[in-house]
Amino acid sequence: MAKKKKHHPHEEEGGEAWLLPYSDLMTLLLAVFIVLFAVSQVDVAKAKDMSDSFSEELMTQSYVISKLGEQEPISKESPSEEVSEQQKLEAIKAELDAKLQKENLAVSVTTSIDERGLVISFSNAIIFGPGSAEIIKENESALLEIADLIHIMDNYIRIEGHTDNIPMSSALYPSNWELSSARAVNVVRLFVNQAKAMPEKLIAVGYGEYRPIADNSTEEGRMKNRRIDIIVLSEKYSELEK
Repeated sequence: MAKKKKHHPHEEEGGEAWLLPYSDLMTLLLAVFIVLFAVSQVDVAKAKDMSDSFSEELMTQSYVISKLGEQEPISKESPSEEVSEQQKLEAIKAELDAKLQKENLAVSVTTSIDERGLVISFSNAIIFGPGSAEIIKENESALLEIADLIHIMDNYIRIEGHTDNIPMSSALYPSNWELSSARAVNVVRLFVNQAKAMPEKLIAVGYGEYRPIADNSTEEGRMKNRRIDIIVLSEKYSELEK
């Protein structure tokens, strides 16, 4: 009886047997890696949210130093103690008006607040002689009092010279342009030399007859148009000057 031949497995069969558990292991490791990566991304997002929340809380617990040097926390609900620019201008206007009333200058000097800022208008008659840009000595004090009040602010200050529409013609001032500009410059020079105002904050402009505020066909209107405007510029207009 013939013996059955034993069947020896091919080497390929024995060599491929390990692939299945190896493949399973790789799949498992890949799954673990994906889970760990996903968890790490979630933690990063959570950590960022916590950091942002913590930072915001710190910002709301800011401190200010009072005039007595004491520190007081400001809660999120506390109203702002900052004084607005409008309030500062109104306070200066009120002080100026009181001084003008006391010195009987309210007719010749007026104050107002518009979008440009605080406007202080001097009649040329109390500052300059007819056709002259030289400031009358005895009236310098009124201008200097104005300078002392307004130069402490960090705003730009515009000095504007204005005339009526009567033509000006002289060797020194051929037109109202030159006259109004020279008057504005002399006021600026007074502010710098005697009131110690910062020259970099001052602007001198001459408009001649071309910015009237009243009718030039009457003497009363022409008198109003002959003026020096000292303007404490609002923050918006100060930024434009920068």
